[in-house]
Amino acid sequence: MSAPGPNDAAATQAGGADDNGYGVSNAELGKMADELDLAAQILEKADKGLAESDATARIHHMLTSGRMLRSTTSDWDDEITRLAKQCRSLADKMRQTHTNYTAQEHRTSQDFQAILASLEGNE
Repeated sequence: MSAPGPNDAAATQAGGADDNGYGVSNAELGKMADELDLAAQILEKADKGLAESDATARIHHMLTSGRMLRSTTSDWDDEITRLAKQCRSLADKMRQTHTNYTAQEHRTSQDFQAILASLEGNE
């Protein structure tokens, strides 16, 4: 096992992961939340693109292939809707975690400043 290097402390202070994979990067949480929102938008656009297949399935509902197409488009719609909602939910949770970490970092900084001020006052 190697000794901690000079970059380890800097990465940890900046909210980055250390060599063991532990740590949180607030910036990365925000970026991932944005990417999940984008994924949800792409999924929702893909879902809207099913309208043509759905219309074809309705026209041919008397044929087996029409009913199969209708079933497929319905399943696709359900799954895309579920995935988009899940992406948005994860994005919201990441943003909340970002907010929580930021607030905790601020509180911790204030606590340390208060401790330092009290120690300086006792000298």
